[in-house]
Amino acid sequence: MNKELSYKINKLYDENPLFQDFNGYILVKDRNKIIFQQGFGYSDFNSKKNANEDTIFNIGSITKQFTAVCVLQLEQKGLLSIDDNTIKYLPDFINGKGLIIRDLLNMISGMPEYWCKPEWHETAITTSEDSYEFIKTLSDYQPPKKRFEYCNSNYIVLGKLIERVSGQSLVDYMNQNIFTPLNMKRTSMLPVNPTDTNLAIGYKSPRISKWEENLTTITTSFAGAGGIYSTAADLCKWDEALYTEKILCNELLKESFRPVLSGYAMGWFINGNYACHGGDAPGYSTKIVRISDRNLLVLFLCNFDGCKESNMNHYSGMLEKLILE
Repeated sequence: MNKELSYKINKLYDENPLFQDFNGYILVKDRNKIIFQQGFGYSDFNSKKNANEDTIFNIGSITKQFTAVCVLQLEQKGLLSIDDNTIKYLPDFINGKGLIIRDLLNMISGMPEYWCKPEWHETAITTSEDSYEFIKTLSDYQPPKKRFEYCNSNYIVLGKLIERVSGQSLVDYMNQNIFTPLNMKRTSMLPVNPTDTNLAIGYKSPRISKWEENLTTITTSFAGAGGIYSTAADLCKWDEALYTEKILCNELLKESFRPVLSGYAMGWFINGNYACHGGDAPGYSTKIVRISDRNLLVLFLCNFDGCKESNMNHYSGMLEKLILE
């Protein structure tokens, strides 16, 4: 642990009102050495339990980079090409005829966002199959390759494509091809084990209601675009694997970090050697930051909803300044 950095981060937490809204776990790894890790607030307010490196959080849209790697693994196995048309593997996806898998990965497909449609209604029992069936009915596409549009529909469809091509559920495919090979023992797709005693409880934003559980659930419908639960320790293993060929060959790893429009590439926002992605789910807000030329990893796992006044971009901006100064 870097004592000077620890002092600076805790001083920031004590003195900055925005940073005080952070509740969860922060980890900083520099050149394969953890230089800071600490829990802030409670993972479970009722039991006054603190988070640690093995506390499980919903990582929201950070899931997308895992989904992208699954698709690239299928290319590596010769089961598809990311330059194929999606309808080759999803013949029932008629309205998506002409869309290229690569464009879905990079969010330049022109596909409409499904969950903001007034006809879409989410319930606690809605599944990703329901999401996919609804996406198939949408017809208001924009021309592909013209602009970047962050759109969860792309990754819902990619999740379904992985299942069709592999012949496995997305849960089983990720377990077999990512989580188990990387020894990510406390990482899973939904459903998460509800009896796990080290699961962070998701709460509403402190700007709305202090320590009120967020009982809304949308992640069961989000497989592919979201739905992974993980820990700081396991996400370190994920980060380390992306510097090796443990789960993907070097050529395809490079492809996954090659930005197209608006600096987006297969589950990452990229600016040179800097790559990041956030994740939001009811009761959770997260962010992963990688600076590859110095093998730096910064993780923010928060069990509060994100909000405009205090969010992961604020937290990471303040913290990255301390780390890199």
